[in-house]
Amino acid sequence: MSLSSSFTDFSLAELFQLIDQGRKSGCLSVCTLPNLHAAGSKSLHYYIWFRQGRIVAAANRLNGQELVSKIIKRKWCNPVRENITRSATGTPLGLELKTEGLLSAEQLNLLFASQLQQVRELFEIQTGVFKLDSKATLPWTEMTGLSLRATEVALMALRALKNWEVLADVLPDVSSGIKSITQNKPQFRLNPFEWQVWEFANGSVDLSAIATQLNQPTLIVQQAAFRLMLAGLVEEVSLQQCTPELNNYPMDESQGIASSWGQKKVPEPNMLKVSTAFLQNLVGFLRSKA
Repeated sequence: MSLSSSFTDFSLAELFQLIDQGRKSGCLSVCTLPNLHAAGSKSLHYYIWFRQGRIVAAANRLNGQELVSKIIKRKWCNPVRENITRSATGTPLGLELKTEGLLSAEQLNLLFASQLQQVRELFEIQTGVFKLDSKATLPWTEMTGLSLRATEVALMALRALKNWEVLADVLPDVSSGIKSITQNKPQFRLNPFEWQVWEFANGSVDLSAIATQLNQPTLIVQQAAFRLMLAGLVEEVSLQQCTPELNNYPMDESQGIASSWGQKKVPEPNMLKVSTAFLQNLVGFLRSKA
């Protein structure tokens, strides 16, 4: 089963979140649209493979030889010459090479990091279409044997994102607040600024006031709040009457984080803002059998 759409309907970050939550497997194909105002601009293709909600490989083509090319280019070994291309048996090529003593754990980490860099580049795309195919087979010759949760990769990419225009419609409103929806320690690593924004997640302080208190641009706070929403830590709430109590919140990460977990109530989580019709179709797809 497959599903196709464009980034005007659904952001890559939200798509990664749903793949993670649904523990989906398959291949996400992305095709960028050429810039009509830029000479020589052309479409680019990206392929990302998931296994139970985790990214296991990424490539720019479907010939099954991109990982081999990277290894040979670095002059670490030659899998073809060593006759190590038998990954159709169901073992990632990277693990086979490590078992044979041809690659080290550090080298596998570097190879996987280069694949994740290809994924992060996708988050800069302003226009493009994608196809999510849950029946696609895993490309064992493109797999290092390492994996990372899709949401974790999305958070990493968003922290480095320079152009947020493509996500402007899904950022929480500056007049809204954020409210914690978990009492547990976050499953994903947060940076210090995200910790600070989370300290205001009581549902009564709008993002504009949070920005003032933290002495940061409002847009930066909106972006951090969006990442907290993506991580499943907070939800956006509308504030009819805002009565901020900013002085009650510790600004030092070491003072208030641990104790605040036990104080936060747990309402039912909401989905991020997306196109309603498309979301209904996508949720139905992600709940189907792979």
